[in-house]
Amino acid sequence: MGPEELGALTAAAGAAVVQAAGTDAWAGIHAWWSRWWGRVGEMLHREELQREELERLDADGTTLPAASEPEAANRAGYWTGRFETLLGLLPPEEREKAVAELRALVGQRPSAQHGDTTVNVSGDAQVQNGDHNYMVNNFGSPS
Repeated sequence: MGPEELGALTAAAGAAVVQAAGTDAWAGIHAWWSRWWGRVGEMLHREELQREELERLDADGTTLPAASEPEAANRAGYWTGRFETLLGLLPPEEREKAVAELRALVGQRPSAQHGDTTVNVSGDAQVQNGDHNYMVNNFGSPS
C-alpha cells in the first residue's frame, strides 16, 4: 500500500469517526480503537495509552453530533492524524492486519487509480488524493 492510498484510508477513517458519532456505528469504531491502542500500549509498555485514546474518542462521541461543519471537518482531520500515528507505531505485520481491519471498518472498497489520483469511496464519503490535492466529499443531508 502506497502513501497516497494509506492517506486516503486514514482520511476515510477520520471521516468515519465524525459520521459515526451519535449513531449505532459508534460502538464498532470504539471497539476497534480500543483494541488497537491496547495492542500499541502493550508493545510500548504504556498501557495508559488505551485509556488516553478512549478518553479522546469518548469526548468527541459526546460533542460531534452537535458540531458545526467546520468543527466536524477539523475533528475528522484530527482523527485522520491519530489513525496515521497508530499505523505508524505498529510493526509491519501488525500494520497490515490493522489496515485490513480498518478497511472493513470504514467499508472501503478497493481504490480506483486515475493517473496520479486515487479515489476511494467509503460509505457516505469519497476521498480523492493526488497531484498535490486532497478532497473529501460527504454525501447526504447535513445534520
